[in-house]
Amino acid sequence: VTIASPILERIISRVTASGRVGRAFLSIPPGSPKGVAERLVRSYRFVDSGWTPGEGKPWFFPCGIFLFRVRYLSDSREEELVEVGVNLADGRILRRLDEAIDRFGLSPAPWEPFPMAEELPVGQTYGIARAEVERRILSTLGNRRRQLELRQERESERAATYYAELLRELREEQAGLAADDPAWPRLESRARAIQMEQEGRLAELRAKYRLEAQMALLSVLRLYQPKLVFRGRLSEKSRSAEIALVWDPAESTGEPARCPLCGGFTYELGVSRSGAAACPPCLDRAVTKSPLSNPFSHGYGGRRRDGQVSPGRREAK
Repeated sequence: VTIASPILERIISRVTASGRVGRAFLSIPPGSPKGVAERLVRSYRFVDSGWTPGEGKPWFFPCGIFLFRVRYLSDSREEELVEVGVNLADGRILRRLDEAIDRFGLSPAPWEPFPMAEELPVGQTYGIARAEVERRILSTLGNRRRQLELRQERESERAATYYAELLRELREEQAGLAADDPAWPRLESRARAIQMEQEGRLAELRAKYRLEAQMALLSVLRLYQPKLVFRGRLSEKSRSAEIALVWDPAESTGEPARCPLCGGFTYELGVSRSGAAACPPCLDRAVTKSPLSNPFSHGYGGRRRDGQVSPGRREAK
């Protein structure tokens, strides 16, 4: 490779293009399914029913760490970096992902060929991350806006006082003149010029202290976490439903399940009249429509690292 060679240009182009997206695996074992099932059950409340777990299997779950740059533009320019963790499989915001990375570290490659959970569309997960950034900076924007408004008010008052004094001196000068004095038109023209200058100065202050925020996505780290998926059966007296629950070894707890009827996240589940697992609000509404298609009601689908489609993927199809 030499300077200005086509090979070097291609290398630089590839590095530049791939530098915005990184890929890594969380260095933590998923744990033994034998000792996890009982702890997993304690993470949930089952309404008039019980959940019988099947065999737990490890899966890789995709997460995304979106790094945004936020710039605040007014009379000065300031910026900050904001990180947002998103579960790319279900769209949940992850609050403690950075703590897990600090505790367990990252690996550039998987140590086992676990199947991968399917990801949501990229545009959807980016939208979730951006909305979270907008929510986080609302307080900062409010504080900055109030400070700018106070500064604008003080400077506007000083400007108004200054121009009012100019006009007062001008009116005093006019008061000493006769009505037909040839100096009257000149003084009136000067008064209009002072008023126009005042309006221009106030407009400058409004523009100077107008707050604008600009956001830009700098990079994305695609992080894959090993977790245990337990497919099981939720049963009551006369009805039962299949539901899969997920154990997160990094947090040592179960993840919130997605209600197959309304799509919301919940730690409380029961069996609806239609024979589907459901959250308490859906149970209260006695929903009879068929379940939504989602990983928690039909099993996780994905592609193994050896290129073969996992059984969950075939079932989903």
